[in-house]
Amino acid sequence: MKTKYILNFNPEASNLPITHNLIAEYGLLVNILRAEIDEVGGKMLIEVSGDEASTKNGVEYLEKIGVGVRPFKEGVRRNDETCTHCGACVSICPTDALSIDPETRKVKFDEDKCVACGVCIDACPPRAMEILI
Repeated sequence: MKTKYILNFNPEASNLPITHNLIAEYGLLVNILRAEIDEVGGKMLIEVSGDEASTKNGVEYLEKIGVGVRPFKEGVRRNDETCTHCGACVSICPTDALSIDPETRKVKFDEDKCVACGVCIDACPPRAMEILI
C-alpha cells in the first residue's frame, strides 16, 4: 500500500530523525518527494509504502510527536491557459510525466506518472505548473 502525506513540522519536530524512525521502528519505506524544513519548522511531502497497520502506527507516531499529518490527495496541476508549451519542464522531469507530443509539438502531462517533486514548478517560465498542497 502506497500513500502520500503532507507533514507539517514545528521547530521541535524539525530536528528529530522522523523518516529514520518510520523506517526502523515501523518497517515503512519512505520516499521524500519534496521538503522545505528549517529551524522554524516546515513541510514535507512523502510517499509511504507498507501494510495498513504499520502505516497507521507510523502516522500515529508522527501525530504523537507533534507533526501535522494529512493525506495528499492532490498533486501537480498545469494551467493549460498559461502554458506556452516551451518544453522547459520536459527535460528536467525525473519521472517522464511531462513529454512533447510528436504530432502537436505540445507538452503532454501524465498526472499518473507525477510524484509531485516540484521540479517543473521552478523550471516553468510562465508559471503554468503549481503544486496543490
